Amino acid sequence: MPLRHCGQDPIQWSDLSGGNSTTMPTEKRFVVDNMLGKVAKWLRALGFEACAVHLKDVQQLDQYARRGYHLVTRNTRWAGHPATLRVTSDDPREQLQQIIAVLGITPDEVHLLCRCLRCNEPLQPADRALVAGQVPDYVYENCSVFHQCPQCRQVYWAGSHLPRMHDWLHATLGWKFPSVVQGGSP
Repeated sequence: MPLRHCGQDPIQWSDLSGGNSTTMPTEKRFVVDNMLGKVAKWLRALGFEACAVHLKDVQQLDQYARRGYHLVTRNTRWAGHPATLRVTSDDPREQLQQIIAVLGITPDEVHLLCRCLRCNEPLQPADRALVAGQVPDYVYENCSVFHQCPQCRQVYWAGSHLPRMHDWLHATLGWKFPSVVQGGSP
């Protein structure tokens, strides 16, 4: 199955979520040590729940593991914990490659740009009229589809940044992403 953007065929996000669910259409969830904030952002861009937290003790790791999270860290202190994936590189590109390879994540599991990159919440379609004043005038005039984070209220649209994100992810993972016409879905 091809990679897809949130809300694009072949699967509509609203069909998967019933229109109001906070559960994303993927089973992999991550707790990422806060020293790896960039890789958390890229996991979110791929549609995965990725919470960036300060990992303090084994009890905290156990709690996240019981809840089904993969624990991602560079800290050697947690390397022996069974649910921990210790990345070895300082480079976010190599870190993401290692996570994808070790966990065997496939393009079928990716739902590109369905989560807020800032706070990790699933994005919701936003009424164009309601985002007026929250986006630059040029964007408002030229884009017809917007999504918004229900938590932090960040507004997303398919702008000029999207091809750069696609290029970075393609160079990192070797996966082709569907092209999106500016003004369409993010």
